[in-house]
Amino acid sequence: MKVLKYILYPFSFLYGIIVTVRNLFFDIGILRSQRFPLWVISIGNLSVGGTGKSPHTEYIARLLENLSNHYENLELSFDKIATLSRGYGRINKGFKLVHSTSDAKEVGDEPLQLKRRLNDLHVAVDENRAHGINMLLASNPQLRVVLLDDAFQHRYVNRDLSILLTNYNAPFYNDCMLPAGRLREPRRGYKRAQLIIVTNVPTSITDTEKKIIQKSINPKRKQKVFFSSIVYQPLVHVFKSNTPIPPMDKNHSVLLLTGIANAHGLYNYLAEIARDVIHIPFPDHHVFNPSDIAKVIKSFNDISNPNKIIITTEKDAMRLQSGSLINGFGKVPVFYLPIQVKILEENDFEGAIISSLIPLDKIKPLLKS
Repeated sequence: MKVLKYILYPFSFLYGIIVTVRNLFFDIGILRSQRFPLWVISIGNLSVGGTGKSPHTEYIARLLENLSNHYENLELSFDKIATLSRGYGRINKGFKLVHSTSDAKEVGDEPLQLKRRLNDLHVAVDENRAHGINMLLASNPQLRVVLLDDAFQHRYVNRDLSILLTNYNAPFYNDCMLPAGRLREPRRGYKRAQLIIVTNVPTSITDTEKKIIQKSINPKRKQKVFFSSIVYQPLVHVFKSNTPIPPMDKNHSVLLLTGIANAHGLYNYLAEIARDVIHIPFPDHHVFNPSDIAKVIKSFNDISNPNKIIITTEKDAMRLQSGSLINGFGKVPVFYLPIQVKILEENDFEGAIISSLIPLDKIKPLLKS
């Protein structure tokens, strides 16, 4: 593996030059970013997959909507907030609004998941972010904020705030460029972000370890670093069912079905609370087919423990909920495990969001009773 990595280094070097020149063209104005009459917040990363962009996009959407309860002159209900992403994995192109009844094949699994969680939020997909924002504004002139999911490298849109995510288990400062590593652009690209979030950190992280990570990131004078953890929620049926949800304990065996970039955290979480875990992984955004489901069911039937269930992610559930696949599962118990993110420095993060968007003398906090 190391030999292959060394072989790929020259290609990573060439790719790095190309990306560096592109970024330079934006920095000096040869390539231009379009401005829009609303706040644009970008949530992205330097690496490919696995940092939790969509859960953090949901977290920030909820935070913005909640600001109306904290500040007198901020009205940011969900009907004034939109999210826009490429809709990775969908079979079509162009602009499309996401509805709770949409098909993941047409809009992507993560946008559909977000819409079903926050139904009043405007959710759209378009690989051309500038075109997507124009379409959103045309249909919703009252919009005040658009969140760009996975758009750190999409520089044709000017953003008021750039948030960079990096995984605690695979930080960008220990990585290198594609194809030898996982970085989409050179590490120095982190300097474009105003806020940096280290994701997937253990809740038990110490202040000393935080300081070590901050030193490795080496934030610039106006950059702020935050830390977030995953909070697992109760199990939910993937398919409509009235059967009771079983307890997660050492009496149960779990077959874990995933099609995400990084399932290590989920596997480790389940391994701590279940008797045993059998993991069947597929590539990120994998389009499941009946033969995949047959493989899963065979493995499930091979588990000798009568107390057994199938668990998947909420993102994967969006792609499993189609007629041909539902029939393949039959009456086998299938659940997904929702997640939420928690910023460990929640109050400071909210203040950083506000101060990045609005001058502090322009907002008036509500008096606490």
